[in-house]
Amino acid sequence: MANLYPTKKDRDGFFDFLPSWFDEWGHNFMHNPSVQPFAADVEEKQNEYDVKVDLPGVDKKDIHLDFDQGVLTVQASRNQETNEKADDGSFLRKERSTGSYLRRFMLDDVDDEKIKASYDKGVLTIHLPKKENADKSGRMISID
Repeated sequence: MANLYPTKKDRDGFFDFLPSWFDEWGHNFMHNPSVQPFAADVEEKQNEYDVKVDLPGVDKKDIHLDFDQGVLTVQASRNQETNEKADDGSFLRKERSTGSYLRRFMLDDVDDEKIKASYDKGVLTIHLPKKENADKSGRMISID
């Protein structure tokens, strides 16, 4: 099962006593404006996970993927510059923007030797096959 980002509905009731403004305050306090989120779709199929990430305007060379201990990390950076010049060659407008993107996804039972990724028209697609004989039975815990 994939775990993308814990939300209030994912909680088991332990933190429900905290007001919702604390969630927003904590998120805004910890938010780094230079690291921006990007849209991602994660689909769990019987034999694999498919992750699709929207990265418009990002060059393929500026995308870094890593899979370590069940965590898929997608990092991307974008540098963009816009110039508008007058007839005499002076600048009317010159703008620059940069951005860094980082997302992590926890994915169970992935065969990391068979992961494949492709990038086309601003969409990064990652196929993460599951291990063939993954043990999903868990373990019973006795209570003393």
